[in-house]
Amino acid sequence: YGEFQTFQHYFKQINLSTIMGKRKLKETTGDVIPLESTDTVTEQTLDKTYKGMGVLYVGHIPKSFQEKEMRQFFEQFGTILKLRISRSKKTSESKGYAFILFENEEVARIVAKTMHDYILCGRLLKCQFIPMDKVHKDTFKGSNRTFKKIDWQAKNKVVRNRVKTVEEQQSAVKRLLKAEKNRRRKITALGIDYQFPGYAAIAPKKSTKIAFDEEGEPAAAAPVEDMETS
Repeated sequence: YGEFQTFQHYFKQINLSTIMGKRKLKETTGDVIPLESTDTVTEQTLDKTYKGMGVLYVGHIPKSFQEKEMRQFFEQFGTILKLRISRSKKTSESKGYAFILFENEEVARIVAKTMHDYILCGRLLKCQFIPMDKVHKDTFKGSNRTFKKIDWQAKNKVVRNRVKTVEEQQSAVKRLLKAEKNRRRKITALGIDYQFPGYAAIAPKKSTKIAFDEEGEPAAAAPVEDMETS
């Protein structure tokens, strides 16, 4: 009962004035997003394009309730033209709320009243009918496209494991030597007499390159840039 009162307290403050448009967050509770619109331009809404249809906002949906399950469940009320679950671009996980476009406006109103505070898979659904003049035109953008999860771990693995160029290898060695030099300085500042070989023992040392002139005689040695940092 206490949890139910908490949800009632949050949803009394919800103002879905313009969905997906310019908005100001009043308060957010994970998968319930109160919005306050600052967009009053009618060209940014679906009022003219989808006249006679109805949009339903569904919040606090279960994590296992994906597009297929939502469409099968809500099609019992009427024809669904579009359905879009808001997802994270990084993880592809559902944000816990979705928008459904019904063919008939009255059906959307009935569903909003019927399914509001309905317990589904242990979660209390929050449904609200949204007038067309309050729905942003990009609300259903990409709704008919299958959402593909990007394997960021695999992509980063390819980047990390690729063969480094000579310049990248030199840069990496310089960073390691610089960090090790700072570490040695801190140890000395603490009065600790401790010597260890570290990266400096295996890093390439300063060398010289012998150049020959046109007559084949050795020219002045040209120093090659040392890998160690100052």
